[in-house]
Amino acid sequence: MIHSESVNLMVSFFLVVGLAIPFAYTKFNFQNLPKTVNFQDFITQNNFKLSKVEKWKNHQMGFDSENNKLIYFRNGNYPLQTIIDLKEVKNISIHEHSHSIGTGRLKHEVIDYLGVKLQFLDTNHPAKMLEIYDQKLFPSMTAEKAIAKKWIGILQDRISK
Repeated sequence: MIHSESVNLMVSFFLVVGLAIPFAYTKFNFQNLPKTVNFQDFITQNNFKLSKVEKWKNHQMGFDSENNKLIYFRNGNYPLQTIIDLKEVKNISIHEHSHSIGTGRLKHEVIDYLGVKLQFLDTNHPAKMLEIYDQKLFPSMTAEKAIAKKWIGILQDRISK
């Protein structure tokens, strides 16, 4: 017959191990991830000379007018480092998802997602979306709409038509 003390010890042991395993697994996986470089190191490594730079929340975007390249850099849980040759882009536009809340006079639009959409000359190359704002990551929107319009204006003259 098993004593209740040993049963309690076994249950406690399995609970502690069950709780510790996810933390140990997460710690081990994060140690093996490659270290992300910061924006300035990325620019230096790729020999860019930026004429325009914008930084907001965990995003940065730069334009190298000499090489006609757009550099997009996003930090955070889903980091992204992108270099886009604007000679290969045919169209650029603002892409926005929103929904309405409220009723009557109190009804207004809430932006869920805002991005810059790049369509390429090569039809086999899928369109590229550069995130400017995502409500899932940042609940409040500050100047992101103005940033998107500004970059559309900067890049519109640089793309192939």
